[in-house]
Amino acid sequence: MKEWIGKNRDREVKMQVEKAVQEILQKDKPERVTLRKVGFMTVLKALLEHTLDKLPLTKTYLQQTVESVEMFQDRRIRWAIAVLEQRGEEVKAWKIMQIAGLRNNCLERVEKIISSTFRTQL
Repeated sequence: MKEWIGKNRDREVKMQVEKAVQEILQKDKPERVTLRKVGFMTVLKALLEHTLDKLPLTKTYLQQTVESVEMFQDRRIRWAIAVLEQRGEEVKAWKIMQIAGLRNNCLERVEKIISSTFRTQL
């Protein structure tokens, strides 16, 4: 009986976490998906930080969803490209970096994403 209650709780928590992640991803300006942010949004921060091992469905989902810094930078770069295209402006690396709030050490990453984005559109 106790195991059944745990599985139900895990499903409930996972649903709340999925909803919070979707809210983060749907914001106009990108925000990084982190365990801390999801925890605050769901009011389950302590549960997620201390007992995540007891919630295998939620843990697996978060492992697949929480963004590293590099993943977030890539998403911001793609977002900045979309912003420039929407404005009808020329897509230039320096403009992307400015909109995405990236430093010069990300120039190579920006150029790589620009080339892969426009190569797939051809």
